[in-house]
Amino acid sequence: MQKLYKSTRGSRVRLNLCEAILKGLADDGGLFVPDFPLTHYEFEQLNQLSVLPYHELAAKIIGEFGDDDMREGIADACLKAYKTQSHFPEEVVPIRQVGDIHVAELFHGATCAFKDIALSLLPHLMTFSLRYTREEREVMILTATSGDTGKAALEGFSDVPGTRITVFYPDQGVSAVQKQQMVTTTGNNVDVVAIRGNFDDAQRAVKEAFADQSLQQAADASGVFLSSANSINIGRLLPQIVYYFYSYFNIVRAGGLNLGDEVNFCIPSGNFGNCLAGVIARSMGLPVHRFIVASNTNNVLTDFFQNGTYDARREFHTTIAPAMDILVSSNVERLLSMYGDTNATAERMKQLADEGHYSISAAEQEVFASLFFAGFQSRRQIDECIEQGFCKDHYVLDPHTAVGYGVLKDYQRTSGDTTSSILLSTASPFKFALDVLASISTLNVEEKDAILLLHRKTNAEVPAPLADIFERPVLHSTVIERNEIIPYIKEKI
Repeated sequence: MQKLYKSTRGSRVRLNLCEAILKGLADDGGLFVPDFPLTHYEFEQLNQLSVLPYHELAAKIIGEFGDDDMREGIADACLKAYKTQSHFPEEVVPIRQVGDIHVAELFHGATCAFKDIALSLLPHLMTFSLRYTREEREVMILTATSGDTGKAALEGFSDVPGTRITVFYPDQGVSAVQKQQMVTTTGNNVDVVAIRGNFDDAQRAVKEAFADQSLQQAADASGVFLSSANSINIGRLLPQIVYYFYSYFNIVRAGGLNLGDEVNFCIPSGNFGNCLAGVIARSMGLPVHRFIVASNTNNVLTDFFQNGTYDARREFHTTIAPAMDILVSSNVERLLSMYGDTNATAERMKQLADEGHYSISAAEQEVFASLFFAGFQSRRQIDECIEQGFCKDHYVLDPHTAVGYGVLKDYQRTSGDTTSSILLSTASPFKFALDVLASISTLNVEEKDAILLLHRKTNAEVPAPLADIFERPVLHSTVIERNEIIPYIKEKI
């Protein structure tokens, strides 16, 4: 059976996996989702998967989403991303015990954020897809970032033949370390642009770029086609499924679980792709009881899962957990299309764009209530969680993981649920050293000194990619208005 992908918004066009990866976003503005039954692993199959090294597990799982003649190319991409050309340690996702919580550290890649795991693989999947489809045009990657995706994408695509990448980030909406990581990026095919606006502005403009006919015509005339490295791209989403299985198997191998035991996953959530990958893993047979969706004060997801209305008509907050400073979480659209009322998705997305809100049915609310618990943390609560993690559990949390830690603790207290819990740790605390220091000490320091002082305070090891971050020369300094993104892309084509 050929495995094809459809748009969440009802277009009749169907693409294979390689075509969907290269296209990024459907012509009707929707996101690609599988138009075939997902593989479901039974106990014996899970047992066989549980002993595989990361790159082999990734090849097996992602291979289920492509046609049979793609499996070899997918396996080769996984080998390069996670083994032969890898920036990761041998244990790609280490598990730490923090009190009664298993913490899955997803941040041991080239840029010290969880996005590295998918964005180390995406360039290899994309170059394989170019060969598979016999595409000879150059790919121009357009990416909006709230901090971590940008650098991970830049690192992944830097000097990859046949590709160019432009990253747009909010000028005042990322940490100093995140910004320094991006603006010091080397590579002949990379471009980094700040916009005067927030992440939602950048994401909206990038989506509009894919739908802009004059931009498409300019790209066609130049022998270029546009694609994305955001989680709107199915090639970004699929690799994230793997670390749910791997984290679970890692704990089973260590004796912390019996294979088949259910777990809860707690996910610091912004664009919702990270959580959706877990939902897909559950549909494939991973024994998951519940997903704990954790937000900061931009708590649109909390309200959505609690009352069934997605309402982006609210104040946007710039916080110390910037990767979660998002009001329009793109992958909720995939959730609704795959697990809700598929026929209503296009209408709901139009209502969100036109009016800023939409609601789901009582039946959908009931389904989601059994699957998700959602909560949020204020700035004060984030500080308290970082302090508690360090002083009580002897573990240094970054602000995003601290949000998850706090919401998970709230869930355990209010629900009485004693199911073993896995918290996805999404970034190294050294990416947010100044804010972490402020939570655990009274030191008054400059941003450039915070990394070293956090190391001295906690004895935690500074990741090599961040050790000299403020000594690197700035190579990208362009700043534009939010409404100048499409004209800017046209000039670059």
